[in-house]
Amino acid sequence: MRHPLLLVLFVLFSLALRSQSTAVNWSEAMDVGQSGLGYLRPRIALNGEDNPVVIWGRSSPAANFVSVGNGGSFSSPVEINPAGIQPSVADWMGSGIAANGNTIWSVFKALPEEVSPCYVVRSDDGGYTWGDTMRVDPFDGLVSRFPSIAVNANGPVVQYMQFTSGYLEPRQVVARMTGSEFMAPVQVSAPFSTGEVCDCCMGQIVAAGENAIALYRNAGSNIRVIWGSSSTDEGASFPTGALLDPTDWNLSACPSSGPAGFIDGDSLRYVWMSGATNGNKVYFGSAVANDLATGSSGLVHPDQAQGLQQNFPRIAGHADTIGVVWQQSFGSQTEVLFSWSISGFQGLSIPDTVNSTLIGGQKTPDIAFSNGAFHIVWSEVSAGTVRYRKATLINATGFEEAASRNTFEVWPVPADDRLTLRMGTLSPSVLRIVDLAGRISLELPNNATSLDVSSLSSGLYRLIALGENANVLSSVPLIIAR
Repeated sequence: MRHPLLLVLFVLFSLALRSQSTAVNWSEAMDVGQSGLGYLRPRIALNGEDNPVVIWGRSSPAANFVSVGNGGSFSSPVEINPAGIQPSVADWMGSGIAANGNTIWSVFKALPEEVSPCYVVRSDDGGYTWGDTMRVDPFDGLVSRFPSIAVNANGPVVQYMQFTSGYLEPRQVVARMTGSEFMAPVQVSAPFSTGEVCDCCMGQIVAAGENAIALYRNAGSNIRVIWGSSSTDEGASFPTGALLDPTDWNLSACPSSGPAGFIDGDSLRYVWMSGATNGNKVYFGSAVANDLATGSSGLVHPDQAQGLQQNFPRIAGHADTIGVVWQQSFGSQTEVLFSWSISGFQGLSIPDTVNSTLIGGQKTPDIAFSNGAFHIVWSEVSAGTVRYRKATLINATGFEEAASRNTFEVWPVPADDRLTLRMGTLSPSVLRIVDLAGRISLELPNNATSLDVSSLSSGLYRLIALGENANVLSSVPLIIAR
């Protein structure tokens, strides 16, 4: 039997330990766009100077706009869809953006959707000016919809939904650019997940190095859960697919909400919304990038009322530093929430409210991360514009370097009799489990991957990895509950 009091103490314990060394400093909220230029579904990337590059949509007349921040203000918005080509935009779906230094790529679906293609456009100066369109999907007679984009060293990789005429037989595909054109799309859902994909839920492609992972929501037999397909050749082929979502959500309607994630090293970290229990809530998960073997998963903010509805989560980070944003509604009030950690999902903070204005409704946030700072954008509905805030981690000397080394992961939390441990890049000399007083409860082999903790009493502990000079390489909180 699990102990609720222990769970509460575990959260407080984790927060207290983290707060001794790290906190978040918020910037003032800034307007990104201008009145009359829309505010739909903003997305954010960071250019080579770590300046935010923000894209958003306007519904009438349909257009995509981009603005670049410099720390104190944003540039005048630029319409990036060429004359005569209008993008498909809404508050739940729209265009995407990705960056490799000062080369920025955007992808959008053109109107009318049943006969028009998906296009990419490129900026070579950090997001200030943009070139002409390039078609993504081939002239194959099929319908494309809901594109997302990532960039690796060789260029953009685009995931989109593919239909036969009449929006039938929906499935997810990926096309990558080679040279100056996109290759034929590769099927990433049909080989693995059963039935059709969720035909109104956007997917997301994520990429890093040679890895690319296509994330999407399936809908076979109305079980609307998150799947992934993995590539180790920069998106040329996707030989591996797996279920990433344990919630088993049965829904005969369309939730219009998809997953988000990022790859760091050999790990995938991702978030999604599920209404399987207790209303629509945001969940987190982790998996091995190559084979999609899943690790820990759970609620980003557990124990919330059923009437509190969470949706449209996004995630960014590096190694064990993670930030998650989402839209949260209770009654008629809608706000943007942010939770963060420097110790993986197990250390996620109690959420902060990102928006400084509490009236009018704030929606569909996005997040990016670099050099110890999270950059967040959202739709400010009452003002009819897009807003931005920056959350900087402070009192964290050497934070990026430490994060890149600290890929220590332990699950499940809470645990009963056994724990699974993944070291990542750590090479400890000693592994110890200590109690709250610092007393050694267990001494473990330094290469342990599966730990027998049946001898430990229920309670709060820490697992510590020590180096050759007894310096602490990594330390994560544990809870034993029976």
